[in-house]
Amino acid sequence: MRIIAGRYKGKRLLSPKGEDVRPTTSRIKETLFNVLQRDVPDARVLDLFAGSGSLGIECISRGAEHVTFSDKSKDSVALIRENLKGIDGYYSIVNSDFTAVLNGAAYNGYKYDLIFLDPPYASNLGEMAIDRIIENGLLTDRGIIVYEHGSEKSYVVTDNGYKQRTKKMGSVTAEFISKKSIALMAGSFDPITRGHEAVLDEALRMFDEVIVACLVNPDKSYTFNPSQRLALVQSVCKDKKGAKAIYSDKYAVEVAAECGAKVLVRGLRGESDAEYENAMAEYNREHGYDTVFIEPDCYADISSTSVREQLRVENYSCVPAATIPLLMTEEYKEQIASNSPIS
Repeated sequence: MRIIAGRYKGKRLLSPKGEDVRPTTSRIKETLFNVLQRDVPDARVLDLFAGSGSLGIECISRGAEHVTFSDKSKDSVALIRENLKGIDGYYSIVNSDFTAVLNGAAYNGYKYDLIFLDPPYASNLGEMAIDRIIENGLLTDRGIIVYEHGSEKSYVVTDNGYKQRTKKMGSVTAEFISKKSIALMAGSFDPITRGHEAVLDEALRMFDEVIVACLVNPDKSYTFNPSQRLALVQSVCKDKKGAKAIYSDKYAVEVAAECGAKVLVRGLRGESDAEYENAMAEYNREHGYDTVFIEPDCYADISSTSVREQLRVENYSCVPAATIPLLMTEEYKEQIASNSPIS
C-alpha cells in the first residue's frame, strides 16, 4: 500500500498480516478520494475501524486538520503507529470499541467533517455506527460518512434529513452519506405568484429541500384563508422535487428550527424591497439564521397585492397555471369581486 497524493505521496504503508484485517486497496482508495478531494483539506476526520490507518493517513497527507484513528484491535493500533512514523500532522489514536468512541465524541461535543467506516463486511457494525453517528449529531453541516461494504448487500440511510450517494467498485461498494441542505421560504402567499415560484425554482437549484411555509402576519387582512393559501402553495410545490408546503402560525425562525432548515430564503423585487428585507435578515441573523436573497430575472414586477387586484377584475394571467382551477370557481370570483374575505 502507498499514499496516493499530497505531502507524502508515494510513501509505502505496512499491510496487516493475516486475513482478520482487510485494508482498502489502492484502487478503491483512489476512487474514494477522487470523490472527496475537495472535502479533505482542513477537515476533522474520524477513521473508525481504522485497521492499518491507510484512509486517515491519506487525509493527513492531503491536508486534514486532525485525524482520530480508532480500532479495538491492539495489533491494528500497533500497525497504525508504525505507519505514522515519519508523518507530521495532528492526530490521535484510540484503542477502543467503536461504540465507546462515538459515545465519547457525543459527550465531548465533537463533530467531524469526514467519518470513514470500514468494518468487517460480514457484520452489521457499519449500520450500527451510522445510526449512532446520526442520533448523536456527530457530523458537521458539510460532513460526510464514507461507509464501505461488500457489494452483495445494500444499504439505504433511513433518516430523512440525510442524503446518500452510492458508488459500486466491483466487489466493494461505498456509501457517501451527508446532511441534506434545507432552506425555508416563508411568507403570507396571499396568493402565491409566479414571482414566488421563480424564487422557489432558483432556491431548489441551490438546496436539496425547500420548505415553503405559509405564515401569519397579524397586521395583515387576508383575502384567502389559511386552508386556501396552503392549497395554492401545495399546487405549486407538488411537481417540484424537493419542495414541500406547510402552514404555521409561528415565527419563521421557529419554523426553521422545527424543520431543520439552516437558511431562510427571501425574494427581492429591487430597491423597493431592500430596506424591509435587510431588516428581516438582521432579525434572522440575531436568531441564528442567515438569509439568502434571490432576485428572479422574470416577474420582478409581480406581487401578491398586484395579483389580488387583478383577481378582483377577473384577470388571472399572473397566477401560476397550477392554481387557476382553484381560483376560477364562481364562489371565489364573487367573494374576490365583493372584496370580502373568503371563509
